[in-house]
Amino acid sequence: MKIPANLTSRLWVYQKERFPIFSHGLLIASFTFSAMAFSNICRNGQGFHWLDFLKAFVNTFTIFALLRISDEFKDSEYDKLNRPYLPVPRGLIQLKELKVIGIALLLSLIAFNLIFASAQFLLFACVLVYLFLMFNEFFTGHWLNERPLIYVTSHMLIIPLVDTLASSFDWINDQADMPGLICFFVVSFLNGCTLELGRKIKSEENEESNSYSKSLGFNKALFVFQIVLASTFLTCIIASAYAQLSIVHYIVFIVLYLSTSVFGIIYKRNRTLRNSKIFEAITGIWAILMYLNLGMGMFF
Repeated sequence: MKIPANLTSRLWVYQKERFPIFSHGLLIASFTFSAMAFSNICRNGQGFHWLDFLKAFVNTFTIFALLRISDEFKDSEYDKLNRPYLPVPRGLIQLKELKVIGIALLLSLIAFNLIFASAQFLLFACVLVYLFLMFNEFFTGHWLNERPLIYVTSHMLIIPLVDTLASSFDWINDQADMPGLICFFVVSFLNGCTLELGRKIKSEENEESNSYSKSLGFNKALFVFQIVLASTFLTCIIASAYAQLSIVHYIVFIVLYLSTSVFGIIYKRNRTLRNSKIFEAITGIWAILMYLNLGMGMFF
């Protein structure tokens, strides 16, 4: 495939492959809304201002975009050797171009928070510190790479930090309900692990050298997925009980969990490329609807 000369065209192809702005934007928006709404429910608030939601979304979306860019640098040597079809190793986009974009995004977000969200700046700085540690693999990269489950756990811990920042746009001028927020943090952490496993348990046709189906074995990876999914479901039920959500939310969680879990069983029995793609999509749908279901308790 011919590489476009125009940077805008190349970035458009890049985002489709590595950070689809529409599907990722929907997931990040549901995550941000849920963090703020669940916080509001737990502290018996009167609803949050949608301008605050917009500020929170700018933060969460940009932070996850920075995570994507930092991964390109962190994994550049590995990708060159093992995944030459990706945008950076095949020459679609250069690291020096991503560096300029990343620095521009970072400086813009710092300025945005100083001007529009100064009360949250300390929380924002904590997220940046953790992002820096992730970029450097916590200075124990070789050790982490040999332990995939510890690796994914250490990297998913950024999710509760981003949760704290997002939810603060609801509670920063009041008092946070810490037990409720901790429930949500656990849900988000486990859900991040569910998403990570869902996108890296591959069929034989699209197997990758850094997939969990490769490092753990296909059956073991799916077993771990089912355990993490069930744990996420149970913490959703606990969070719903704490927030005193209506029975409708419990029913939605049960339907979502059973649908996702059953397809995991189908995928285990029929490891095809088609089922691999469906499996990844279903875990994404689970994540979006799970977040929305928790957040919609603000309305009914």
